[in-house]
Amino acid sequence: MLHLVHELVSHSAKRQPTRAALKYRDQVWSYAELNQAIDACAAALIQHGLGRSERVAIYAEKRFETVVAMFGAAAAGGVYVPINPLLKTEQVRFVLNDCDARVLVTTAERLLALMPCLDSCRELHTVVVVGSPTAVPLTAPWKLCSWTAFLDTPPVPGHRVIDQDMAAILYTS
Repeated sequence: MLHLVHELVSHSAKRQPTRAALKYRDQVWSYAELNQAIDACAAALIQHGLGRSERVAIYAEKRFETVVAMFGAAAAGGVYVPINPLLKTEQVRFVLNDCDARVLVTTAERLLALMPCLDSCRELHTVVVVGSPTAVPLTAPWKLCSWTAFLDTPPVPGHRVIDQDMAAILYTS
């Protein structure tokens, strides 16, 4: 019996590891590949200081990394916060501060637009960039990681997660 969000993928990976889990244009990931990426993401989040029930904001369009970050946050014992990719910079800043996001996963293009407001995001300590990381000021109060380097983390056990823990915070318009 499944109780936790991230168990949906790990359960499918055990039952049908080669079955297609994600498809986008010509790219296909099996459940085993998706599960491996989720485990790597969870380990990276923990290694970068994500505590139990802390927030991971995801500000990116629909893509494989978005799915991995959401399930990875849940597997790490964190809470994922998908941010509508149509929101403006000030709206994103509001969400990041309102939910006390500790980690932000975004694309290089979106990071450029967010740069002016990220300094005011008081709890943010890590920004993970999908694609080529952008140049950031040396005085940035948060750590910048590329998605690829971020996932290249040795496995670690996750925080204890129970079925009554919050898995996501969803902001609506």
